[in-house]
Amino acid sequence: MATCVEIQTGWTNRQKWNYVKNLYMSSYGIDANGDYIDSRDLLDPARIADEQKYILMFNADLAAWQARGSAGEFERFLQWQYEYGTTIYGNLAQHKKDQHDGHCWAPCPYSTASSDTRSENMLGFEPSVKNDHGTSYMQTDSNGTSWGFRCTYSGCPYLQSTGKQYFYV
Repeated sequence: MATCVEIQTGWTNRQKWNYVKNLYMSSYGIDANGDYIDSRDLLDPARIADEQKYILMFNADLAAWQARGSAGEFERFLQWQYEYGTTIYGNLAQHKKDQHDGHCWAPCPYSTASSDTRSENMLGFEPSVKNDHGTSYMQTDSNGTSWGFRCTYSGCPYLQSTGKQYFYV
Protein backbone atom coordinates (compact mmCIF):
# COMPACT_ATOMS: atom_id res chain seq x y z
CA MET A 1 0.00 0.00 0.00
CA ALA A 2 1.30 3.45 -0.82
CA THR A 3 2.75 5.51 1.99
CA CYS A 4 0.72 8.54 3.02
CA VAL A 5 2.47 11.86 2.61
CA GLU A 6 3.00 13.70 5.90
CA ILE A 7 4.51 17.11 5.18
CA GLN A 8 5.77 19.35 7.98
CA THR A 9 4.35 22.88 8.19
CA GLY A 10 6.69 25.44 6.73
CA TRP A 11 8.68 23.13 4.46
CA THR A 12 9.81 24.53 1.12
CA ASN A 13 8.80 22.81 -2.11
CA ARG A 14 12.33 21.39 -2.27
CA GLN A 15 11.96 19.85 1.21
CA LYS A 16 8.55 18.42 0.25
CA TRP A 17 10.08 16.99 -2.93
CA ASN A 18 12.99 15.49 -0.96
CA TYR A 19 10.56 13.86 1.46
CA VAL A 20 8.20 12.42 -1.17
CA LYS A 21 11.06 11.26 -3.40
CA ASN A 22 12.60 9.50 -0.39
CA LEU A 23 9.34 7.53 0.09
CA TYR A 24 9.67 6.01 -3.37
CA MET A 25 13.39 5.97 -4.05
CA SER A 26 15.35 4.34 -1.24
CA SER A 27 18.69 5.42 -2.70
CA TYR A 28 18.00 8.97 -1.50
CA GLY A 29 18.08 10.13 2.08
CA ILE A 30 16.61 13.06 3.97
CA ASP A 31 17.00 14.34 7.50
CA ALA A 32 14.23 15.31 9.95
CA ASN A 33 14.03 18.76 8.33
CA GLY A 34 13.31 17.35 4.87
CA ASP A 35 16.78 18.22 3.61
CA TYR A 36 18.79 15.94 1.31
CA ILE A 37 21.70 14.18 3.04
CA ASP A 38 24.80 12.60 1.59
CA SER A 39 27.65 11.29 3.76
CA ARG A 40 30.22 11.48 0.98
CA ASP A 41 32.90 14.18 0.94
CA LEU A 42 31.68 17.53 -0.42
CA LEU A 43 34.35 17.44 -3.16
CA ASP A 44 33.70 13.82 -4.22
CA PRO A 45 33.08 13.99 -8.00
CA ALA A 46 30.40 11.28 -7.77
CA ARG A 47 28.57 13.27 -5.06
CA ILE A 48 28.77 16.46 -7.12
CA ALA A 49 27.39 14.66 -10.19
CA ASP A 50 24.58 13.08 -8.15
CA GLU A 51 23.64 16.44 -6.63
CA GLN A 52 23.53 18.03 -10.08
CA LYS A 53 21.19 15.27 -11.30
CA TYR A 54 19.12 15.68 -8.14
CA ILE A 55 18.72 19.42 -8.78
CA LEU A 56 17.74 18.77 -12.41
CA MET A 57 15.10 16.24 -11.30
CA PHE A 58 13.68 18.71 -8.78
CA ASN A 59 13.54 21.49 -11.38
CA ALA A 60 11.81 19.18 -13.90
CA ASP A 61 9.21 18.09 -11.32
CA LEU A 62 8.64 21.66 -10.14
CA ALA A 63 8.15 22.87 -13.74
CA ALA A 64 5.70 20.02 -14.44
CA TRP A 65 3.74 20.87 -11.30
CA GLN A 66 3.61 24.58 -12.11
CA ALA A 67 2.45 23.82 -15.66
CA ARG A 68 -0.42 21.68 -14.28
CA GLY A 69 -1.66 24.24 -11.80
CA SER A 70 0.55 25.66 -9.11
CA ALA A 71 -2.38 26.30 -6.75
CA GLY A 72 -2.44 22.57 -5.92
CA GLU A 73 -0.34 21.02 -3.18
CA PHE A 74 3.10 20.08 -4.47
CA GLU A 75 3.36 16.92 -2.33
CA ARG A 76 0.07 15.58 -3.72
CA PHE A 77 1.35 16.07 -7.26
CA LEU A 78 4.57 14.22 -6.36
CA GLN A 79 2.73 11.35 -4.70
CA TRP A 80 0.48 10.97 -7.77
CA GLN A 81 3.52 11.09 -10.04
CA TYR A 82 5.36 8.30 -8.21
CA GLU A 83 2.31 6.11 -7.52
CA TYR A 84 1.02 6.06 -11.07
CA GLY A 85 4.24 6.55 -12.99
CA THR A 86 5.05 8.83 -15.88
CA THR A 87 6.73 8.53 -19.22
CA ILE A 88 9.71 10.40 -17.74
CA TYR A 89 10.20 8.04 -14.79
CA GLY A 90 8.81 4.89 -16.42
CA ASN A 91 7.35 3.65 -13.14
CA LEU A 92 4.62 1.08 -12.79
CA ALA A 93 2.09 0.28 -15.48
CA GLN A 94 0.06 3.33 -16.38
CA HIS A 95 -3.38 3.68 -14.87
CA LYS A 96 -5.20 1.76 -17.60
CA LYS A 97 -6.93 -1.23 -16.06
CA ASP A 98 -6.37 -3.48 -19.10
CA GLN A 99 -2.60 -3.20 -18.68
CA HIS A 100 -2.42 -4.81 -15.23
CA ASP A 101 -4.27 -6.77 -12.57
CA GLY A 102 -4.77 -5.04 -9.23
CA HIS A 103 -3.64 -1.57 -8.20
CA CYS A 104 -0.55 -0.47 -10.12
CA TRP A 105 0.64 1.52 -7.08
CA ALA A 106 0.54 -1.56 -4.82
CA PRO A 107 3.19 -4.13 -5.76
CA CYS A 108 3.44 -7.23 -3.57
CA PRO A 109 6.38 -7.00 -1.12
CA TYR A 110 7.63 -10.30 -2.62
CA SER A 111 7.72 -8.72 -6.09
CA THR A 112 10.82 -7.19 -7.64
CA ALA A 113 8.61 -4.15 -8.38
CA SER A 114 8.65 -3.41 -4.64
CA SER A 115 11.77 -1.65 -3.34
CA ASP A 116 13.65 -3.38 -0.52
CA THR A 117 12.70 -0.51 1.80
CA ARG A 118 9.01 -0.82 0.91
CA SER A 119 9.09 -4.60 1.39
CA GLU A 120 10.82 -4.24 4.74
CA ASN A 121 8.30 -1.62 5.88
CA MET A 122 5.38 -3.89 4.95
CA LEU A 123 6.80 -7.15 6.30
CA GLY A 124 9.06 -6.03 9.13
CA PHE A 125 11.96 -7.77 7.39
CA GLU A 126 13.55 -7.90 3.95
CA PRO A 127 12.41 -11.04 2.11
CA SER A 128 15.21 -13.33 0.98
CA VAL A 129 13.34 -14.24 -2.20
CA LYS A 130 11.53 -11.91 -4.60
CA ASN A 131 10.45 -12.49 -8.18
CA ASP A 132 8.94 -10.60 -11.09
CA HIS A 133 5.14 -10.55 -10.75
CA GLY A 134 4.75 -9.18 -14.27
CA THR A 135 1.63 -7.04 -14.49
CA SER A 136 0.09 -8.45 -11.29
CA TYR A 137 -0.31 -6.05 -8.38
CA MET A 138 -2.11 -6.39 -5.07
CA GLN A 139 -5.91 -6.21 -5.18
CA THR A 140 -8.35 -4.81 -2.61
CA ASP A 141 -9.93 -7.76 -0.81
CA SER A 142 -11.30 -8.94 2.53
CA ASN A 143 -9.95 -11.77 4.65
CA GLY A 144 -13.31 -12.09 6.40
CA THR A 145 -12.55 -9.73 9.27
CA SER A 146 -10.51 -6.92 7.67
CA TRP A 147 -10.16 -5.16 4.36
CA GLY A 148 -6.70 -5.03 2.87
CA PHE A 149 -4.70 -6.01 -0.19
CA ARG A 150 -4.16 -9.52 -1.52
CA CYS A 151 -1.48 -10.74 -3.91
CA THR A 152 -3.11 -12.99 -6.50
CA TYR A 153 0.03 -13.80 -8.51
CA SER A 154 0.30 -17.59 -8.78
CA GLY A 155 4.12 -17.52 -8.78
CA CYS A 156 4.49 -15.35 -5.65
CA PRO A 157 7.27 -16.70 -3.37
CA TYR A 158 4.98 -16.28 -0.32
CA LEU A 159 2.26 -18.40 -1.93
CA GLN A 160 4.81 -20.98 -3.05
CA SER A 161 6.29 -21.36 0.44
CA THR A 162 3.12 -21.14 2.58
CA GLY A 163 0.33 -22.29 0.29
CA LYS A 164 -1.57 -19.07 1.10
CA GLN A 165 -1.85 -15.80 -0.79
CA TYR A 166 -0.07 -12.87 0.85
CA PHE A 167 -2.60 -10.52 2.50
CA TYR A 168 -1.68 -7.06 3.81
CA VAL A 169 -3.88 -5.01 6.18
